[in-house]
Amino acid sequence: ELLCELEQAKHPFDVWIGQGDPMRAGTPFGLLADALRRGLGLSHADASVRRAELDLTVGRHLPEADRRRVAEFLGELSGLPFPESESVKLAAARRDPLLMRDQVKRAFVEFLSARCRERPLVLVLEDLQWGDLPSVELVDAALRALSEAPLFVLGIARTEIHDVFPGLWTDRDLQEIRV
Repeated sequence: ELLCELEQAKHPFDVWIGQGDPMRAGTPFGLLADALRRGLGLSHADASVRRAELDLTVGRHLPEADRRRVAEFLGELSGLPFPESESVKLAAARRDPLLMRDQVKRAFVEFLSARCRERPLVLVLEDLQWGDLPSVELVDAALRALSEAPLFVLGIARTEIHDVFPGLWTDRDLQEIRV
């Protein structure tokens, strides 16, 4: 019902939906990769076409100086890796997991910030109990960095969410509704 209301709103929102899956539970970035690919409307064509679509979409929202870097690290997040032979930063990050984590987080937050400047964004994470810690941490980083931006995150989960992700987003302006 909420999504129908948002679609009919006078000032449309971007709505990205990520679906948790028990078969992919815990797969790094599985939940956000799904939301990003769907939200950006990346086709089901081969990976090179989807990478080109991602690069083009990022270029519509960010300055040229940041476009390629952000696209490359969103590619890592969304399961559309770019060739490292074309990027020193990407090659270095693939050899250093901490650097990769920081670069993916930076790219994700920069891109969400740019999208939120254009129009509000609603990020729906369904079956969050089957999500993954890297996705949860990225959403937390975005909520922290974009606390004044028109970003709304709706996490829908079963009660075991508290066992899977104890203290989930408790440092944010969280409202929990038990049904």
